Amino acid sequence: MTESRVKKICFISHGLEGGGMERALISLANYFAEKNHQIAIINIYRTGVFFDLNPSIKLIWPQFKRNNKLFYVIRLIPYLRREIVNFKPDSILSFGETFNAYSVLATRFLKTRVILTNRMWPTLRLRISQTVANWILYRFADGVIAQTQAAKEIIKKKSPNKYITVIPNAVQPINAKTRTSKNRIVSVGRLSEAKGHIILIKSFVLLKNNDWTLHLVGDGPQKQNLHEETIKSGISDKVVFHGHLKDFSNILSESDIFVLPSFNEGFPNALLEAMSVPLACVSSNCVAGPSDIIEHGRNGLLFEPGNINELAGILEQLINDSNLRKEMAAEAFKVRDTFSFNKIAEKYLYFILGDQINNEASSN
Repeated sequence: MTESRVKKICFISHGLEGGGMERALISLANYFAEKNHQIAIINIYRTGVFFDLNPSIKLIWPQFKRNNKLFYVIRLIPYLRREIVNFKPDSILSFGETFNAYSVLATRFLKTRVILTNRMWPTLRLRISQTVANWILYRFADGVIAQTQAAKEIIKKKSPNKYITVIPNAVQPINAKTRTSKNRIVSVGRLSEAKGHIILIKSFVLLKNNDWTLHLVGDGPQKQNLHEETIKSGISDKVVFHGHLKDFSNILSESDIFVLPSFNEGFPNALLEAMSVPLACVSSNCVAGPSDIIEHGRNGLLFEPGNINELAGILEQLINDSNLRKEMAAEAFKVRDTFSFNKIAEKYLYFILGDQINNEASSN
């Protein structure tokens, strides 16, 4: 899809802590580096580095402290511009709508391509200042990447830009060495209100079959509240909190059902990974992402976000029908091809280097 030529590609990132957005960024950076492109990641904040990086990738961190938000932003723009000028990238990929406007400001009148990505759920309400800044500045970017068609339409209304394309997240396949059924329901994701784990716990309480356990992989501000809910509901001995893990393949491999109970998503990596095991998968039909991945009744099941009884009914159905679980899992496994990482990474490369935009312009 892309010509064999070495380019300098710069990512602008919030930081490199663990998370779906950071994992997607680092996976792309590693892939581009393996293709012999020169890669730099300029970080907005100083953080730890949770995932493994190709040693050729250059990491750049701010040398000033985050004491005052206003002063930090004032120093942020010249910092970004200085590092971009020093690296001299052919293309820049800014990875997040909360700071995409900074990336545009820092690169005005520089002769380098700037591509923005929107990674959060498209209905997310940013601060008024961020919303206004995005509306004004997105038009000056060379292109915008949305994760779903629904997100693209929303971006077109909020942040006008001539070139908006849809590139979904790639699947990071979980290669299960063994598939051992242990009557487990599992969910992977940050323990925050938006991820809806309280709905999953309350649905689990309603299950008539008490031979199953619930496993939650992730950490976050709702962990204590969720733990207290399991105690109050009398199921604390059946719910396991695994915390934030770099590798959770064994937990998925020993599970039977995966649930994504989110109220909002951008494009759920965890759902793709669970389908790649494969597991029988259940997801809320939230905006946006799950309905782009799951065809209800074929390769998974969807429920109304926040509907405890509907989710409990679906779980009962899957628990009581092992053949249905196997059929759903077999169809789910096909995401390995549909959302192949190499296919998605090449689409990113094709767009950020300008090949797609140039081809569209020449055909008009």
